[in-house]
Amino acid sequence: MKDQIMKVSDRTRSGGRVLASCCLALLAGLATLPVQAVTIPISAHFSPDSSNPQVNQFKNKTPNSGICSVYPGYCTPTGLFSISLGFEASTQYPILAGHTDPRQGAMIKVPGTKTVQVTNPKGHKADIQFSVEAFSGRHWTRNALILINRTGLGSSDAQNILWGGASMAWGASAGSPCKPGPWAGPGYDFANYFWWTPVEAVCAKSPSYDIDWLRLAIPSVSYKMSTPDPLKMESGTYTGSLTYSVGPGGDFDFGDNLLATVDSVTLNFTLTVEHTLKFQFPAGYGSVTLNPAGGWQQWLNKGRRPEKLWADQRFKIWASSPFSVTLQCDNALNDQCAIKNAAGHTVPVATRLTLPGGLRNASNQTVERFLLSTNPEVISPSQYVDNGNATLHFEVDRDQVKTMIDEHSGSTYKGNITVIWNSEI
Repeated sequence: MKDQIMKVSDRTRSGGRVLASCCLALLAGLATLPVQAVTIPISAHFSPDSSNPQVNQFKNKTPNSGICSVYPGYCTPTGLFSISLGFEASTQYPILAGHTDPRQGAMIKVPGTKTVQVTNPKGHKADIQFSVEAFSGRHWTRNALILINRTGLGSSDAQNILWGGASMAWGASAGSPCKPGPWAGPGYDFANYFWWTPVEAVCAKSPSYDIDWLRLAIPSVSYKMSTPDPLKMESGTYTGSLTYSVGPGGDFDFGDNLLATVDSVTLNFTLTVEHTLKFQFPAGYGSVTLNPAGGWQQWLNKGRRPEKLWADQRFKIWASSPFSVTLQCDNALNDQCAIKNAAGHTVPVATRLTLPGGLRNASNQTVERFLLSTNPEVISPSQYVDNGNATLHFEVDRDQVKTMIDEHSGSTYKGNITVIWNSEI
């Protein structure tokens, strides 16, 4: 843009006539620029991490552009990411020295925290909090170079003097309520800057000398993204978008003088969830034999009736998402499964479940010898469970054992009990 400017005076306080011709040249150049929109993809991914199962967070997969691509050592330790906004902005007329209306000079106002709703193909929704934490960019203007030529100052001193005195360059200080960050490299005709934006408000500076033209280049924002709990989301892809307006009075507002080459910036969000639900049973798990504690010898040798018949089936579980567990019975008694003998005598079998501490039932209680039924019970993880120890308990109580022994001694009771695990909740 600066190469298009002709006949600009090298005076630090230029006359109105020369500035007017400069202004017309800028307006003529900008009038040909089409209004455009910028679209930026933002992506994050979750899959369980066996090396760190307590971390239930999405990982931001969006490549850094803007300041964090230039200074990753600063952004990474603070958890910041940045995206280049993909537009420029230029003054429409000169910025006058000591002006009191921020909208007539160089200013920024950027959005704060916005809520974005993402949806999967089934219509399930989740919310993202997207927060702009800082703004960075580069101001091009030849007026600091003019000061250097006239006074012999270095680039840093000239940038300071142009904006009000010692340490007042855009890269070294910020207009309140913004706060200056670490990126402050000045040049002969440009100044890099990084401003923290703690509130959604106008931040501006007024120059000590007239500025015939100024261009904002390579603008970017540093952001934090608060994502939903992936353990409460179904597997799949969730998408949503957030559109910011750009221009006077918009979400990104650079005043009435400094106008952008676009009128909007849209962020397209994609969250991908890949859950794990896996069970591992030992070989031969398909057959369970119910026995009294200590075996049948105590009853056979001493005539002592067993307190109960039971068997435990141990297994391993991996789970990062809610699932349901329910029973399917060949022989059902109410909502419980049963076994029966050849004469048709049927006795219920209490089927209970114990799971690792990271899994809880619908009452948010730990799952310890929890009685299963033919009605589904929802189990939810409070953290990713990786290779956890779990047990199915099968029991016939004392009263039923008494009837089996007293009235059906010598018979065999059988039945199929199927435990169904369903991750599609």
